[in-house]
Amino acid sequence: MKKLIGLLAAGLLPAVLAWGQVPPEVYYLLPDFGQGMVYFSDQRPAQGKMNICAEDQSLRYLDNDGQELASKADNITRVMIDTVVFVRDDGFFHRIYPVADEVSVALRRSVDIQRDAKKGAYGTVSRTSAIREVGSFRSEEGVVYKLEKADDYPYNVTETCFMYKEGSVIPFNRRNLRKHFPARKDDIDAWLKAGHTLPKTLDDTRAFLARLSSGETL
Repeated sequence: MKKLIGLLAAGLLPAVLAWGQVPPEVYYLLPDFGQGMVYFSDQRPAQGKMNICAEDQSLRYLDNDGQELASKADNITRVMIDTVVFVRDDGFFHRIYPVADEVSVALRRSVDIQRDAKKGAYGTVSRTSAIREVGSFRSEEGVVYKLEKADDYPYNVTETCFMYKEGSVIPFNRRNLRKHFPARKDDIDAWLKAGHTLPKTLDDTRAFLARLSSGETL
């Protein structure tokens, strides 16, 4: 863990903990912190107990005292937590769901917490901030970072499915489907011409790509 802290300390950010209305399984990409390995573009991998924040797409990890720290992810390419793989692309971590040998679904999930709004009477929104400081932690360099509590903020969760193929995160659209599955061009065109639309949810996207990869009827 000291190795991970040392590698990431230069990118430490304030760790904003979303409690109250925003449950952990929404605020983080995994329900719990797990033992993980983080891979960088310019240095050796490091290990630690970690998770990923869905709000700011930062890597979150626990130090030896169980305090939560956050790191910038600019030089991170891939993270494996327990058996779950995340690939970083375009500033987001994408969870990889294998479909076939040649293709996977890369799921991007983000949460937008409306921190300048708080619910008022009868469900209206008050513009009064509800953030309050509840503690702090000190890094190995002696820098103090604030921990803040978010009480009853409204939030929106966005999930977008991409393809993951040949080491790249690829937008899931007609053009790319035809490009990456050239043998199924006619099938894709006929299916869409019949009035179908490309799936949006994770389960439907996985099922569609499974049929496409296996040669089944769409």
